[in-house]
Amino acid sequence: MPPCVRVSALYTVQDPTPRSQFHHVCDITPTIYEAVGITPPEHVEGAAQIPLDGVSMVYTWNNVSATGRKDSQYFEVMGSRGVYKDGWFASVFGPRIPWADPNETRMKQWNPDTDVWELYDLTKDYTQAHDLAKQMPEQVEKMKQIFMVEATRNKVLPVGAGLWTIYYHPEQGPRSHLKEWYLYEGMTRIAESNAPIFHSGFSSVATLDVEVPKNGSGVLYCVGGTAGGFSVYMDQGYLYAEYMATLLYRYVTKSSAPLMPG
Repeated sequence: MPPCVRVSALYTVQDPTPRSQFHHVCDITPTIYEAVGITPPEHVEGAAQIPLDGVSMVYTWNNVSATGRKDSQYFEVMGSRGVYKDGWFASVFGPRIPWADPNETRMKQWNPDTDVWELYDLTKDYTQAHDLAKQMPEQVEKMKQIFMVEATRNKVLPVGAGLWTIYYHPEQGPRSHLKEWYLYEGMTRIAESNAPIFHSGFSSVATLDVEVPKNGSGVLYCVGGTAGGFSVYMDQGYLYAEYMATLLYRYVTKSSAPLMPG
């Protein structure tokens, strides 16, 4: 299911009991505003502001059993969806399952209209261990309709649009018009849209002009992020090339001998 945050760490010194009211990360800012007495402005320098989503959690600080004020919350990440409403939570995977091997067939044949939703009663099943979708199909349909209302209001549609340039049409993604890059010592980061393209369907050649010290260590060339990428680096004089794919696969090759200084 999409990531869901149940905040239970906000409590008074007098009563450290974890709070069970349902809340999401978008409720943190309203909580801070209420706690310090800030009213968000409706206009800033003449520009109308988008209403702040979220519900303050301050009401729980002095009342551990207070009735929750968060009646609904939607979730959507790369086609995976979820929606909370009055104790019920419905969710469904999109074309990608985070802990499973990449599935090309699932990606290519994915149709959000045929995804199979799950249903949980969070008032009785905090860990979402018992899927009630088959027993309560009418409730599932109700939750799906609520998701569509919230998704429309928050400009989420079309579902899975974030995958368009990442997976289905990378050639349409934002990228630099450059064909060559010169990277100098001291440069730490280039925005992905301005950097050499590094994903399926494209190839690149990197030429490294390096003064190699004895037993040198350090990164020579790297492109990617926390979930994947490619890096050429030295460690104790040895040259390494490493590729990581979506945190699931890691490939490392190493020179048979340390590089000669020079």
